Amino acid sequence: MSTSSRKAALALVFLPALIATAAHAAVSAADAEKLKSTLTPLGAEKAGNAAGTIPAWDGGWKGSRPAGLKAGEVGKDPFPDDKPVLKITAKDLDKYNANLSETTKTLLKTYPDFYVNVYPTRRTGVAPQWVYDNTFKNATTAELSDGNLKVSNAYGGTPFPIPKTGGEIIWNHFLSWKGGAVSTYYNMHLITADGRRSLASEIDIVEQYPYYIQNGKDKFDGNWWLHKGTTTAPARSNGEALIGRWPLDLAAKEPGSWQYMPGQRRVRKLPNVNYDTPNFYMSGVTQFDEAYGFFGKPDQYDWKIVGKQEMYAPYNSNKINGMPVDDLVDKHTLKPEHQRWELHRVWVVEGTLLPGKRNVVPKRRVYVDEDTWNILLSDQWDAQGKLWRGMIGYPMVAYDVPAVIPLPFATWDFQQRAWSLAGFVQKYAPITPKPDNFFNPDTMAQDALR
Repeated sequence: MSTSSRKAALALVFLPALIATAAHAAVSAADAEKLKSTLTPLGAEKAGNAAGTIPAWDGGWKGSRPAGLKAGEVGKDPFPDDKPVLKITAKDLDKYNANLSETTKTLLKTYPDFYVNVYPTRRTGVAPQWVYDNTFKNATTAELSDGNLKVSNAYGGTPFPIPKTGGEIIWNHFLSWKGGAVSTYYNMHLITADGRRSLASEIDIVEQYPYYIQNGKDKFDGNWWLHKGTTTAPARSNGEALIGRWPLDLAAKEPGSWQYMPGQRRVRKLPNVNYDTPNFYMSGVTQFDEAYGFFGKPDQYDWKIVGKQEMYAPYNSNKINGMPVDDLVDKHTLKPEHQRWELHRVWVVEGTLLPGKRNVVPKRRVYVDEDTWNILLSDQWDAQGKLWRGMIGYPMVAYDVPAVIPLPFATWDFQQRAWSLAGFVQKYAPITPKPDNFFNPDTMAQDALR
């Protein structure tokens, strides 16, 4: 073999590794200037659509906490005087096919009582000015590398407001603005095929996003998300606790999760809170990577941008968080009369399982809100190409942050006909950031033994 042939062969051998570690370049300064003109500060199209059914973004949520709510409470409709402008049933699928996710269409076709009430679109997506300023800086500096596992040169804002790849959009979703540190309380429910509902978990949670601590860049240690949750119900799980730590560089450092089991009076490190591992919070009915539309390490999939699309999805869903779950949950869906759907532009991103990777979901599609970077909807197919699972998010305005938060969300298993409701919250209260040792597993053990 000639020298040139050997070099060519070696190049082919090492090409996959070079592709996996190559960094996606940031945008030019000229492109970044669009964030101050035709694009919103987080990268959405500022203008409305031609039909007038999506308005122009005019700054997002500008209101205050509705009367009668205590600090941190969220359960009141931000637009109580709005009325539905459209009702979509199974009979309308041909007309609205392009604007509905496969999960939404399946629910309409499968359950005759389900329908979609569409309200006027309210583009409430909002963040503080310092988040917008950081997003502008990130646009020309942030990089994604190591097979979508490492974000670098970004802080305090959307890392890729003008995305070029599907992986960048997935990280925008992970790093969407949710506040710096918040106290919240989740309820999670499981519903069987025959409509029986059970409480899977009730959790008192502190969520901290060091990536979003204002003026905290000098102290940022690379963990973008810290989580500490204590289970209060059902009784069999009372006192269980979980700590999670997620880094920006998932190539160099695995996310860490630790669980305290009161019956054993010890803390154990969880081996894999990732991928298609069954979610113990949901009694194993759902998988960890289904949470929030997609969660966890994104390296199993080849993420491709399909394009942008106008989609019907729930939005400004505060009302449902203020309702008793008995009044909200039907046998197979949330009761449609309580849901508020709107027409929003989304990024459509498809993930196809890479060769050599193993996941029970070989193909998935997510629909990412252009205004907030939250995943609003997701579809998941099995190995036979049949729709298997799906997620619908019900984002709400967190009045005291302010932000639009991707909670709660429902996940369906269309083969078992079972579904779940997770992240059902009544409180989302900003708090003073906790010291790092608050999220230390050793501290968790000491606190539990006192």
